[in-house]
Amino acid sequence: MAALALMCVSANAVGITGGISLSGNYATDTGNVNTATKFTAFNNVQVTSVAGSYATVPTGVPGAVTQNPFSFSPFPGPGVTPLWTFVSGGLTYSFDLLSLQTVQQPGDNTLTIHGSGTLKITGFDNTAGSYVFTANQLGGTFSFSSSNGAAVPDGGTTIALLGLALVGIGAVRRKLSV
Repeated sequence: MAALALMCVSANAVGITGGISLSGNYATDTGNVNTATKFTAFNNVQVTSVAGSYATVPTGVPGAVTQNPFSFSPFPGPGVTPLWTFVSGGLTYSFDLLSLQTVQQPGDNTLTIHGSGTLKITGFDNTAGSYVFTANQLGGTFSFSSSNGAAVPDGGTTIALLGLALVGIGAVRRKLSV
């Protein structure tokens, strides 16, 4: 019975809901988004809008977010872990960039990248998410928006749910045989 109780605790998964948007300034390897292959620095990064699990995060605080430089042409092997991170209210928030696709670049002074990654908040299950990252040559500013997909289950949750199902089936069989 103790093992059953432990399995039930593991099965209480809490996925991240909603989304978050960030903005700030950037620098590239060439100084121009039309010819750049990587972002070399990010400055004054701040949260600009929040929803769902992010609702309590304050917005409009320049420099509150640490955003790591990354290459997008070519994109590095396993991704960028984390792409960004910050602490608010004792919780750590972060996003791991796992895939990207460059949507537009040369000639329009705007670079748009989208793809997938993993949203992370202390106390929540890691959650698959998608993002859109846009860098504008005029003003050297960028924006990043991500939203959730589905929770990424850990092995323990899957096993706990299977164990719980088997216990339920056993209880039903016993009740039917009486």
